[in-house]
Amino acid sequence: MSNLTGGAGDGHAASPPSDRAAAHWPDVARLWARLGPPLRPSLEDLRFVSDAMPHRARPTRPPRALILGVTPELHDLRWPEGTDLLAIDHTRAMIDAVWPGPRTRVICGDWTAIPLADGSRDFVLCDGGLHLLPHPSGQEALVRTLARVIEPGGLCLFRLFVPPDRREAPGRVLQDLLERKVPTLNVLKLRLGMALQRDSAGGVRLGDVWNAVHDLDGDLARLAARIGWDLDHLAAIDTYRGSPTRYHFIGVREAECLFCADPGGFDLIAVRVPSYTLGERCPTLVLRRSG
Repeated sequence: MSNLTGGAGDGHAASPPSDRAAAHWPDVARLWARLGPPLRPSLEDLRFVSDAMPHRARPTRPPRALILGVTPELHDLRWPEGTDLLAIDHTRAMIDAVWPGPRTRVICGDWTAIPLADGSRDFVLCDGGLHLLPHPSGQEALVRTLARVIEPGGLCLFRLFVPPDRREAPGRVLQDLLERKVPTLNVLKLRLGMALQRDSAGGVRLGDVWNAVHDLDGDLARLAARIGWDLDHLAAIDTYRGSPTRYHFIGVREAECLFCADPGGFDLIAVRVPSYTLGERCPTLVLRRSG
């Protein structure tokens, strides 16, 4: 939304989108305030970021930071005086609706072609955004771009959305929903999306997540009453209706391979796992630019 969905940015410029695909991120921007953990970072996730900040290559110098996406919580961290903070997001609607900082400090552009000089950043953050890029091509392109933009010794932190080692059956997730074992739509989106994904290359189509919920009960008001949710909360699933947008969830080992081996350029120095519901699927990877 991410991150957002996962995180607050869509980052990737693919082929010209369909009308429905183009509408997805404006829909997300409109309903941004309704999102919460695990789709938005918790205080615990933000503490992981703050704890890593002093371990940059030159910690006595103010950070030259870049946020992939427009996650407000990352903008609102207690940045040291003199921090040079930028953000980049592909979607103008997200920038206009979600970014809390000056418009002069956000770039509307593609994460895989960041228009910054080589070695010009030493602290890069992304909250729940890697899965927004195709796997492996888009994710590899992002790693290559970050290896260029981040100076040697600089840090890169990614909060990932990782599928479980054993994929859940979609029916099991939906049964848990009916039994009131799924606390929020944010948790449902993550669990059901991962359950419907057969492999990271194919990913999961958001429209299929909507179809699975709709097939359970086409009357959202009746379903909301049955599972004990407010109708407005459940109805936010309609941002997925008919959407061809795909998410590509990968595990920690796959992410480590991308960043540290192929295409590489980074060393994995820590994996931080939060304690909230589904936190084991939302680890933060702390990576250092090699060299």
